[in-house]
Amino acid sequence: MYQIPELLKYPKLIHCFSTKEDGNMANDILGNILNTSEVISNRERFLSKNKIDMEDVVCLWVQHGHDVVVADDRTAGDSMRDYNHAVKADGIITNEEGLSLFLLVADCLPVIIFDPLKEVVGLVHVGWKGADINIAGKAVEKMISEYRIDPKDMIVGFGPAAREDSFIKEKPSQDTDPKWKPFLEKIDGGKYKVDFVGLCKRQLQDVGILESNIFDCGIDTVKDKRFFSHVREGKLPVDKQGRFACIVGLKK
Repeated sequence: MYQIPELLKYPKLIHCFSTKEDGNMANDILGNILNTSEVISNRERFLSKNKIDMEDVVCLWVQHGHDVVVADDRTAGDSMRDYNHAVKADGIITNEEGLSLFLLVADCLPVIIFDPLKEVVGLVHVGWKGADINIAGKAVEKMISEYRIDPKDMIVGFGPAAREDSFIKEKPSQDTDPKWKPFLEKIDGGKYKVDFVGLCKRQLQDVGILESNIFDCGIDTVKDKRFFSHVREGKLPVDKQGRFACIVGLKK
């Protein structure tokens, strides 16, 4: 279990990341269905460490798309037990106390957004596709429109993710896109290091988040073997792979 140190000073905010010691948290990996009962058991144990009931948790099913939704407590519980009921979106927000948000990752960036004044929290999945369409910025805009938040009050936490030195692409389509230019580094063999975390940070600042309010844990999932990594483990048999979870919420 891991937590971002800078976020621990906010007593209203619940946040935590599972590690490999907590077990695989996904029952569907790239279309392959794994042992559902084992995954549910892993989730229950992880949640219990954080004194959270599964019936109070909404699970996302990421789509690598534009959608950011307001959490619906009617999907809590069922979305955790059956992936067919998971909420299809890449960002989710709530101001409901006691309702937690659950995201699966294995190299993409889990972004926690919290307003300690209005007591609103959001959770966003950002991969290179999500950075390309500015999903984090869209999540902030959704929180502003729903809850009349001042972005200067927002606190952001970046969780474990594949970092620039580990996320390498060959001839990426982004190389002709001006917004990506500062976040691509050409290396030998026509390949590029892709800093989608850096682009995400820039996009959050562009919608009004203060740089001093963005806390990046700096953990590289490809290098840090406490966490599952698709880049590092993607060629293993699917039953040897996994996903770790990020959970956020507001204490009652």
